[in-house]
Amino acid sequence: MSIRRSCHLLGFSRQAYYKPQALRRELVGLEDGLRSLILSARVACPGLGCRPIYYAHADQLSIGRDKFEALAAELGLQVKRNTRYIRTTKSDQRKFDNLLIDKQVRSINEVWQADMTYYLKGSKWYYLMFITDVYSQRILGYGAYSRASAVHFKEVLKQAIATRKKDGYTNLSGLIHHSDGGRQYEERSYREYCKGKGLKQSMCYYSWENPYAEKTNDLIKNRYLNYWKPTNLHELRLCLKQAVEHHNKFQQKRVLNNSTPIDFEWKIKSMESSPSNYTLNLKPSKPRTKNKKYKLVEISE
Repeated sequence: MSIRRSCHLLGFSRQAYYKPQALRRELVGLEDGLRSLILSARVACPGLGCRPIYYAHADQLSIGRDKFEALAAELGLQVKRNTRYIRTTKSDQRKFDNLLIDKQVRSINEVWQADMTYYLKGSKWYYLMFITDVYSQRILGYGAYSRASAVHFKEVLKQAIATRKKDGYTNLSGLIHHSDGGRQYEERSYREYCKGKGLKQSMCYYSWENPYAEKTNDLIKNRYLNYWKPTNLHELRLCLKQAVEHHNKFQQKRVLNNSTPIDFEWKIKSMESSPSNYTLNLKPSKPRTKNKKYKLVEISE
């Protein structure tokens, strides 16, 4: 490979190759630019990783992903993840079968995944609830509460349905509402509400069988809330609203061809009247245990 080509791939000039002082100046400039880019991207999303930042600006950068991440690590700009995990799914009997066994998802409003997670502030526990469309990864319903009651779970579900109604989808009959084994999803009023809307309830046995909901929990807490540190329920709700809106509107997803959830849904909706060869399928992956037939669904490009 020629020196000129090598310098271009590494993001340096030929002068930098022959003169170490020039190389140092370019390195300093590159580091300053990289630091500014990452810190600017984290104003709205404090826990945004280096890789999504790179892909969001790859067409404007003169360096590759690996070098970008390596420089970010040297500058101490990598995100430290919170590995604390609280189990919320109970391993006991379920009132509903797992309808996602060998399931392939080919459109929005085909499968929603719901989940609840905890947010701890001091000695106070709060409950965060989400409903996510697995196809577009858009968060449709959410809420923060001081109690985890079926009433609150139903409020989040109503919000998700209202969101889709604004999008022009008034009939959601046949949609699969997938969740863990939380008792609130089994409560009579919740079941009757789902039935009245034509939703088919589905339940997993383990938390990893509810992957998109679990991913939503992780993203909102570890990219936003754990940095903003709301001190009370009112602040938590304001932060949660801001986090969800930013995620849906601005978080580019590689699995969505670098579209945001809302942009991706807009593209899908525009194709309804104009056929396109562009499709996105959710493929089953290998089951984690031999005794379970359930296969996780993954988005593939």
